[in-house]
Amino acid sequence: MLPIYCPRLSEAKTLLPTLRAQLVAASPRYSLPVDTSLDLLPIVEDGLFGYELVPDRNTHTYLTIGYSAKGEATLRRTLCADSPSALRLAAVDGKSVARRNISPTQQRDFRFAEISDAVDAGLSQLVTQFPERPRQPMDFRASVHRYLDEALAIAHAHLSDCDPYIRFVGLPNEAQYGFALTGGHGEYGELLSRRPDMWVLRWKSPEGALYEEWALLLPDLDAASGTARA
Repeated sequence: MLPIYCPRLSEAKTLLPTLRAQLVAASPRYSLPVDTSLDLLPIVEDGLFGYELVPDRNTHTYLTIGYSAKGEATLRRTLCADSPSALRLAAVDGKSVARRNISPTQQRDFRFAEISDAVDAGLSQLVTQFPERPRQPMDFRASVHRYLDEALAIAHAHLSDCDPYIRFVGLPNEAQYGFALTGGHGEYGELLSRRPDMWVLRWKSPEGALYEEWALLLPDLDAASGTARA
């Protein structure tokens, strides 16, 4: 069964790199304490699809930036009793467990006319969460997501006729466990990563089964500095 909202492959392959490019472009205008870095987790949760911003330090406030089911640019702020960087229970007996059933949470969504406005609002809130000094410009660990971009594009090329829904639970290293794919007529499958540059697509439908495996070789966008741009 599909959650209330999931993007199709065609949407995911376009929206994720677009959103990440906005985040990476805006990040030098904001600062965090020295030696603090940020991970991006693709996530679909309660009608919102985008990236959760996960700092490598404990916090009880976590932020998600993305698009609602109506296509609205959205910033979601969630306050929870447990740190979002802690291990989370995702399912019991194969059924998803909502975070609000694990610990008390307060969730609020902010809508914006443009995704760039949601990005600026989210990064501004991160600045206030971590006021310590000395500081440095924000830096997202974004290069590994380029592999996911390519994998989504290749998977969509194989499944463009049905353009299945894809679910992102928002777990660290989720690609290793597989992103679930669901069609509109009982089809199902998964897209998973054996390592960042090696991907597998499995798909079953009334017409038959599909199995594809491929390796990715991406160019180093900034070999001199070791920093990859989205």
